[in-house]
Amino acid sequence: MPTLVEGLDEILNGGLFEGGVYIFEGPPGVGKTTLANQIAYTLARREIRTLYVTMLAESHARMLQHMEQQIFFDQQEVSSTVFYVSGYRELEKGGLRAVVELLRGELMRHRASLLVVDGLVVDSLEAMTNDSVRQFVHELQSLVSALSCTCLVLTSGNSNALSAEQTMVDGIFAFEDHGFHWRAERRMQVRKFRGSQVIRGQHTFCISTQGVQFFPRLESLPLVDGNVKLGKGILSTGLPALDNVLHAKGLFAGSASALIGHTGSGKTTLALAFASAADASAPGLVLSCTELSGDLRRIGAEMGLDMEGPISTGALTIKNLGHEDESMDEMGHKLLRLVDELKIRRLVVDGLAGLADTLAFPERGYRFLGRLLVELRRREVTSLFTVDPGALAIAAGTPLAEGVTGWFDNVLSFEPAPTSTKQADQRLLNITKVRGGGATALSVDVFRPLATR
Repeated sequence: MPTLVEGLDEILNGGLFEGGVYIFEGPPGVGKTTLANQIAYTLARREIRTLYVTMLAESHARMLQHMEQQIFFDQQEVSSTVFYVSGYRELEKGGLRAVVELLRGELMRHRASLLVVDGLVVDSLEAMTNDSVRQFVHELQSLVSALSCTCLVLTSGNSNALSAEQTMVDGIFAFEDHGFHWRAERRMQVRKFRGSQVIRGQHTFCISTQGVQFFPRLESLPLVDGNVKLGKGILSTGLPALDNVLHAKGLFAGSASALIGHTGSGKTTLALAFASAADASAPGLVLSCTELSGDLRRIGAEMGLDMEGPISTGALTIKNLGHEDESMDEMGHKLLRLVDELKIRRLVVDGLAGLADTLAFPERGYRFLGRLLVELRRREVTSLFTVDPGALAIAAGTPLAEGVTGWFDNVLSFEPAPTSTKQADQRLLNITKVRGGGATALSVDVFRPLATR
């Protein structure tokens, strides 16, 4: 049974199994209730019924009031395909056995295919005997199996009370709100899953008006074609002088280029020149991690670049990346989604430090970057990433690793001109690596055709 939640079915290799019992565990406020309701209302569009049983004293009206802000919520489905029932009194008076009887009667009455038991608090379960909890899990599993119903059990804590019973359930999902200094990142890990090969490890997710969105670790996704080669086509850098220096007269299609230099060296100007060459045959996308869209357009105009033309025709799009405290995987999936939706062939990521300014980058950032470049090449996207070594070192907590340039096909770096021969506002562009071609060692002013001042 697919959950139809963005990213989650990808992690689960399809979804949940009919008749299975799955535990969602984690601290309050991490998103378990939102996720369970999102699954219920999304399945309701397929006329799949859900019985939602709450074990807490909080009223259903208060829960629905919170759900009204979510796009997936549909008031018409309440008591039509999504049925809310309280098991609080049964738990207080008759314990878990009375709860099972309630579930049996309500499931048969509403003919539900999804059962959600929300609010099994760890403290209350610890006060019960292990036998009663084990018996509850066993009867719950027998009940949903007999009725071909999938069950989600939402509980707080970290498995302390249900540790013995976890061997009986079909899956365990651990949710956490991982804090680091003043920042936080929501993460989920599938600790157990019977019957399918899931993507192991932690995956980030976010909660918005769209509901819960999961972002599988990019480097852990199945690799469709790891041996994809560079394309035969050539794309102009947007600067004729630079094209003339390159033996191929441009960049090979599908290649990835790193443009390295300190602040003010000219990285963004060269990147915008590459983007401004976008047209209907090779649409372009600029993802800025530092500048705003309006500032980039102003910089382009001041340098004499025709950016407004391709923007007006839809051949060039400018978006911001990482300005909302997004996780690294969230930014990666957002980037690839835009590339697919807009059929991008020219890509500029202005500021690799924006990707590095995330909690996960120090541990797996360069592996993530390598996989991202593979995905771009597989899509025949020619990309250019600007890198400020100083900003990257601050964001990542470590200096620029020497091996990171090995991921890129082309490496260009801005260096200051020797003081003895330096003219006003002069820089050197050092081409240190060109895959599939070479470069002529010439002294050229690549920005001369752009000069407006």
